[in-house]
Amino acid sequence: MMYIRIVKGKKIMGRHTVYGLLILFLFLGCQSVSQKKKRVIAFSQCIGNDAWRQTMLEEMKRELSFNPDIEFLYRDAHGNNALQIDQIRELAKADIDLLIVSPNEAEPLTPIVDSIYQLHIPVIVTDRKTSSGQYNAYVGADNLAIGKLAGQYSQTVLQGKGKVGLVTGLSGTSASIEREKGFKQSILAASGLQINGIIHGGWEKNTAYAETRKHISQMAQSDVIFTFNDQMAMGVKKALDEAQSKKDIKIIGVDALPGPGNGLEQIMQGHMYASMLYPTGGTEAIRIALAIINNQPYKRENILATSVIDKTNAELLALQSHKIQQQQIDIDKRQEFITEQNRIYQNQKSVLNVLVVSLVLAVVFGGVSVIVIKSNWEKNKHLEIKNGEILSQQQQIVEMNSQIQQAAEIKNNFFTNISHEFKTPLTLILAPIEDLETRKDLADDIKDQLSRVKRSAKKLQRLVSDLIDIHRISKAKIKLQVSAVQIDPFIQQVINSFKPLLKKSRISVSYVNKSILKEVWIDEYLMEQVLSNLLSNAIKHTAASGRIEISLEENSFKDYFYLRVLDNGLGIAPIDIEHIFDPFYQGTGSRNGSGIGLAYAKQIVELHHGQITASSKLGHGSIFTLRMPIGNAHYEQEELLKDESGIKPIFKQQEYLEPEIKSPQKNLSFHSDKSKSILIVEDNDEIRDYLRSILERDYNLLLARDSRQANNFMKTHFPDLVLTDIMLPDGSGLDILKDVKTFYQTAHIPVILLSALANEETILEGSLLKADDYITKPFNAALLKVRIANILQSRHQLKEKYSSTVEQFDTSQSDSINDNDRRFLNSFSTIVESKLSDSRLSVDDIASELHLSRVQLYRKVKQLLDCSISEYIVERRLKKAKSLMADGLHINEIFSSVGFSSASYFASAFKKRYGQSPSTFKKELDRK
Repeated sequence: MMYIRIVKGKKIMGRHTVYGLLILFLFLGCQSVSQKKKRVIAFSQCIGNDAWRQTMLEEMKRELSFNPDIEFLYRDAHGNNALQIDQIRELAKADIDLLIVSPNEAEPLTPIVDSIYQLHIPVIVTDRKTSSGQYNAYVGADNLAIGKLAGQYSQTVLQGKGKVGLVTGLSGTSASIEREKGFKQSILAASGLQINGIIHGGWEKNTAYAETRKHISQMAQSDVIFTFNDQMAMGVKKALDEAQSKKDIKIIGVDALPGPGNGLEQIMQGHMYASMLYPTGGTEAIRIALAIINNQPYKRENILATSVIDKTNAELLALQSHKIQQQQIDIDKRQEFITEQNRIYQNQKSVLNVLVVSLVLAVVFGGVSVIVIKSNWEKNKHLEIKNGEILSQQQQIVEMNSQIQQAAEIKNNFFTNISHEFKTPLTLILAPIEDLETRKDLADDIKDQLSRVKRSAKKLQRLVSDLIDIHRISKAKIKLQVSAVQIDPFIQQVINSFKPLLKKSRISVSYVNKSILKEVWIDEYLMEQVLSNLLSNAIKHTAASGRIEISLEENSFKDYFYLRVLDNGLGIAPIDIEHIFDPFYQGTGSRNGSGIGLAYAKQIVELHHGQITASSKLGHGSIFTLRMPIGNAHYEQEELLKDESGIKPIFKQQEYLEPEIKSPQKNLSFHSDKSKSILIVEDNDEIRDYLRSILERDYNLLLARDSRQANNFMKTHFPDLVLTDIMLPDGSGLDILKDVKTFYQTAHIPVILLSALANEETILEGSLLKADDYITKPFNAALLKVRIANILQSRHQLKEKYSSTVEQFDTSQSDSINDNDRRFLNSFSTIVESKLSDSRLSVDDIASELHLSRVQLYRKVKQLLDCSISEYIVERRLKKAKSLMADGLHINEIFSSVGFSSASYFASAFKKRYGQSPSTFKKELDRK
């Protein structure tokens, strides 16, 4: 029974009426949501060329066409790690049931994939695995097996004999490394095959074409060329055709994709000889995904098989592919028809439900509306009164809020000023304490008290800095003053400011610029705070003897640069990595700081229209990456620093190109005429003065702050050793090393490289340029002095071993020889030594090399050595002959190698000089 009763203006509904309406609404509601919720599978792709990615996507869609209840979300990052990370975050917010991800690189994608897995969302990884292994299943081909199969097929084609060319992919990728390894294992196992040449095609057709053109003479000699994908194979084919190579070179690729312009078509047209089938794994990935969603058993590791595709089976494979595509088109059309019919049915059903519900509601609410209208009229009058009271109170709140803001601003200004004022007395406390600590006459208990006071003052200093930083970020009114900055001196200057702390912690810092960038547009003051914050955090969380690396590189489009700070410290826990840039957030392993440094750094980077990201692995260190746009087009006009503003940028190239020379005596430290001389090249004034203080008692020093001063000293003086930094304001210490070792007059001078760059590439480059030693900063003074002494002693012993008696007789006069004569003697002896094996060596040849006349040369040698040029040459030759006999060479091999025209002339000169024949001297050496 259903009824409505009105009593004193109030609505009362019968119990049966309420139950009936409730049942009706539940029934209609269930009908409207009776459709089962679709399951969502998301796919994030980032690797492969366009054709390969499209083939994989088509395979997935083909498999999903049998499961219309699955919704498929697809994202393509086109090889961009940062974009793929953002896309995965977006997909995670879309309430997905499973994620399929094809990562471009393992390390950058590992944290975000791990976070998805930890949200209990199943993850399938294709083609490349992540570093942590936190995923449900892996689908991919065995690149090592593909390389081996290609090598075995090449042996079969060449019948075990011939030359093989190799075109690899992008250096450092796991696919390229494994394919190269498998291919070489197969080729090297066949004795008749050899690898003719290796070039890097970078997975791209145009790159492979350009590299093949560059090495066309080498690659044209190959019988078989194996490229790591079909696109590079087409580039190689184009280069060979343009070079009009007449040799029948068989080109083998990888992928064998169907479709116009892909590998399968190229094989059928005869442009490629064969291709290794590289399955995309799209079908297998969807099948495993469906098994996971439906709680069915599945394999965690799924390695896909491969095979060789050539003219014998290419047409069959193409026919099968075409047939599958036609069938898929038919399936898609039928699926569209079914979907459309289902949509029409659901729409009609929904309309019917809405009509029934509307009819019931019209009857119910028609009776209720009269009561509601009257009740609302009374309530509106009451609300008008309340609204007037609220407006009055709101006005009072606005006035009170204004007063609170003014009071807060006054408080903040006082807070900032008093915090800054704390720093002055702290400085006056710390400075005398540090001076007192250096005194040796203090008792141990007093030293302990000083240390305790110093620690407390340092702690108070950090707290004051934190208070200032907290106020600074709370104001959030930072304005950019952007200018063009020389990036290398900028970063080196920031590193130099941390050198005392690095030396104390025994942590090495290296910086390498992997790009062609020399100038960037940034706010120097603010970006110095960002880099200092990252470097300070890296030092704080890196153990003693650890390593910090700073690198700069560009992206492939040359519109962004990446500045990375990497350390091998404690690392950041996964639970903290997502919140590391949140204000006032302190991670599980944090013990010091206010928690606002990285938040402030992020704010500055974003003001520069950039991004800052962090990745880490506990126990292995962390990487902080700044992604900044190149150029200044993205800044507003008011953000650009104008020259007429009177503000002088911190770093200017001219400051380094114009060395300040206040006094010539300041660049010289003369100790004694008998002391060795050392040229020190160092741009940092404090380090240069420190080197001077530890070396000036033992050596004569020439002090230079850049390459130009160093070159001037090399022209006017003749140092016995060069000690140079690598990072110089107007060049590189490696250039100084190259000049010294290339010029024959200075090639014998030892060079020690002293630098904060501790990376293997720089050390290797220095070794290739014949550096005598490489010492990294911070360095041990005692060790540096010992190495300098050892090198100079070693050179002295070599000189005594191989120098002639003419030089030995004149060493007593060496103190009276000036620098010009010393340079002449060195040049003269170097020319004679370099042409000692030339029996036609004449005085005219030596005079021409020295740009002197014959008479001038005779007079100069006679004056300095008190012998003729011919006597000097013969003495040099005989001395070298003795050395070669001591090394075990036969007499018949020696006389021509030291410039004697005949064996008899050599024997006669040797006996005249040493009183015995060469054979007798050789026998005595053998008996010893």
